[in-house]
Amino acid sequence: MDHGRIAIREEDREWETWNEGEAPRKGQAYWKTLISRGVTRSENLTLGVATLPPGGAMREHRHVQEEVYLVLEGSGLVRVEDEELSVEAGTTVFIPGGLHSCENTGASDLRVAYVFAADSFDEVEYDFEV
Repeated sequence: MDHGRIAIREEDREWETWNEGEAPRKGQAYWKTLISRGVTRSENLTLGVATLPPGGAMREHRHVQEEVYLVLEGSGLVRVEDEELSVEAGTTVFIPGGLHSCENTGASDLRVAYVFAADSFDEVEYDFEV
């Protein structure tokens, strides 16, 4: 029985972003889902990469699922509830599913790997009305 692929190359996936009308409220960010039900065999985890250009951000939002960021390149500022963290390549941040945001404070792209405790990226409902 085939349950989907077990490996995905980042360059084989298209960048996604908010539609033009949502960007001012949600921020300037681009992402590719790499591991997710419907893309790979995973039924319990979702993984992707996100890029925030200089000055870009994922504005304050929340979702139910826990999330982890692993900063791959660049530098930025991550807020989780009342805590503010300066991040750079090699920093890992645990987000317990509450209020959080991420912004690029550097001069080059901020690249982050993200992991959700979710079967699929489609299950993650972002709430920017905070």
